[in-house]
Amino acid sequence: MKFLQIAAIAAALSALTFGCQKKAEKKASYPPTPATLVKAEGKSVRKYIDTLGTISSLHSVNIVPQVSGQIVKINFEQGQFVKEGDVLAEIDPRPYAAAVMQAEGNLRQAEAQLKIDALDVERNRKLAKDNYVDKQTFDSLLAKVEVDKGVVETCKAALETARINLDWCKIKSPISGKVGLYNINSGNVVAAGTSVITTIEQLDRLYVDFVVPSQRLYDVKRFMEANGGKASVDVSYIEDDLGHRKTVAEVDIILNKIRYESGTAVLRGRLDNKDGLFWPNQPVKVRVNLEEIKGAVLIPNMCIQIGPKEPFVYIAAPYKDGVYVISQRDVGEGQLFDGGMRAVSGVKDGEMVVKSVSSLRLQAGPFVYAATPEGLIMGADSKPILDPAKMREFMSNATAIADELRAKFAKEAAEAAAKKQAPVEALKAAEKAAAGE
Repeated sequence: MKFLQIAAIAAALSALTFGCQKKAEKKASYPPTPATLVKAEGKSVRKYIDTLGTISSLHSVNIVPQVSGQIVKINFEQGQFVKEGDVLAEIDPRPYAAAVMQAEGNLRQAEAQLKIDALDVERNRKLAKDNYVDKQTFDSLLAKVEVDKGVVETCKAALETARINLDWCKIKSPISGKVGLYNINSGNVVAAGTSVITTIEQLDRLYVDFVVPSQRLYDVKRFMEANGGKASVDVSYIEDDLGHRKTVAEVDIILNKIRYESGTAVLRGRLDNKDGLFWPNQPVKVRVNLEEIKGAVLIPNMCIQIGPKEPFVYIAAPYKDGVYVISQRDVGEGQLFDGGMRAVSGVKDGEMVVKSVSSLRLQAGPFVYAATPEGLIMGADSKPILDPAKMREFMSNATAIADELRAKFAKEAAEAAAKKQAPVEALKAAEKAAAGE
């Protein structure tokens, strides 16, 4: 465990004075530096992928008439909720009612002709058997009956078509949902298959379409395969101050190719929306929840410092009576979670980590005491010390401990320097002895 470089230099300078064993003037004492400390928290968390998505309707329908004619009635209000089967608009039915009557008359004629020709066949059957009617004439009669049957079927089809067209004069809602605006008002003439009267969007069940980076698609796919082909995602409003408006969607659809232009894969999930929280075409935030990480260690993200090679944190090891010795430790950064907490490697659960401290005041030594962000001393019960007498007592003891640690580090530095210098002195002595010879 390595101490702060500035503190090591200070200790070395003190050691030099100690080694020379000169009587020095009494030096001023410095208390430890106040620092905001937090405890590393071990807990189980889930890996995730944050991305953006869009809400779309499970069913979105353009209401288009199937027959041409004049709109005589509009039965809905703009923005109204309708149920499946509700009559939204009506086209003038009179031409289509007349077509039904015509088709019924044609069917009756065809059925009557079939009946007459069938009777002719029966009358001539015995005569043909006794050769009073030649075979060709009888075969013609039989063929005429078959033709009549075909005409009857044709007339039945024409009648069914006419009835369908008449029924289509009442334009019905194919789904339950919310209608849009009027595109065509009553009195206008519409063309079959082309004129859009309005639209209906289903709102109680919605899709959420979102993307993930192509390099993360395998992770998502593997997780889904391990969980029955499904994954859950958190869907929330895209605005930061409205992030509490959220729900959970179930994802079971992955599109069959990567978007080359963006390098992303598209996934689709379904969500219940009975409370009307989301609307079609609404942009949303999406968090894809993946496998659980057990025993992860979380610390506030602001504890992590940028080092020349690796990110690092300051670890505060308790020494005595509320005084901590801090040291620098490299860490590996993981994902950032809610509340600004980041998963890290290299820190153990329960270790105290420095959240904020004055680097300038640390020049007096890597010793700190726990304090609030406002600078109040934190007691052993993790509560601020507010009694002035107890504050003075704590600072007096902490200052004495800091002086004790400075002397200890200075002595250790001097001993290390002496060990390093001993071989050099021995070499010089040997050189002198050799020169004397």
